Amino acid sequence: MLDRNTGRGVPGPDARMVPDPDVTEREILDHLEDICATEDFRRSSRCSGFLRYVVGETLAGRPDRIKAYAIAVSVLGRDETFDPQVDPVVRIEAGQLRRRLEHYYLTGGAGSSIRIDLPKGSYVPSFSRTAQPMSAAANVGSPSVRKGGQVPVSAIRCAAAVAGTGLAVALMFGLARPSSWTVRPVPMVQINAFVPADALSAEMASGLQDELRRALIGHDQLTVVSMEHAAEPAPPDFVMEGSVRCVEGWIRVSARLMEARTRAYVWAHAYDRPLAPEAVLADQASIAAAIARQVAVPANL
Repeated sequence: MLDRNTGRGVPGPDARMVPDPDVTEREILDHLEDICATEDFRRSSRCSGFLRYVVGETLAGRPDRIKAYAIAVSVLGRDETFDPQVDPVVRIEAGQLRRRLEHYYLTGGAGSSIRIDLPKGSYVPSFSRTAQPMSAAANVGSPSVRKGGQVPVSAIRCAAAVAGTGLAVALMFGLARPSSWTVRPVPMVQINAFVPADALSAEMASGLQDELRRALIGHDQLTVVSMEHAAEPAPPDFVMEGSVRCVEGWIRVSARLMEARTRAYVWAHAYDRPLAPEAVLADQASIAAAIARQVAVPANL
């Protein structure tokens, strides 16, 4: 049986992060409060709760306890049956937290002397002191800079408005930039058409894409996109795809979620239903809802 306390992206005992000795606990906690007080983090109790939990456990000397299972149960409302190999909620939420932190340090926190990061491949945060805060003024052309190199958020917004296609807009929404340093407050998900394996499964496959879009649109913490209809499409963060096949009176829908940048699958699941042509619409809706419950990360649950 799989250990519920393990999951992909969780460091082993030899990969523990420890606080930078140059950064005091008081400084870290004060900076944590600054981050969680921003509008972006106030809108998502899950992200701020995730960050508070991993920072608190690390400062308490318990980085080895920061596992996918502990985060899911303590922060994300999952029960004791949670399995990180089946439910990707912790991986998705961790990715979103990384994006929000990157967004913070590129905007309102650009002049911070302390940084809290969540390194990829780990749920244990790292803490560091910024040797020389970078001024965002050089990027947006704004002359209004606070002492210490921090640019007021209002100045960034103003510069973006004047420039029309200014860098602040690109930083905010991840447009017109190389994918390797794209920062978005929420992940973008593209839903591809499900591929039928035979004529019997074609009817079920035909409506799953639309049902999934309908089920996922409206979630505060992800954006459903279509590369087909965008004038200047930005690459999505994740791609949902799948297939449908019929075997001996049963229909199986196989769904997969892939990280677009690495082409690595981060989640997969199969859903079986009795083959019943009169129930196709109901089956499409119920399967789409089941996929959405496992893949989407709705805010404040």
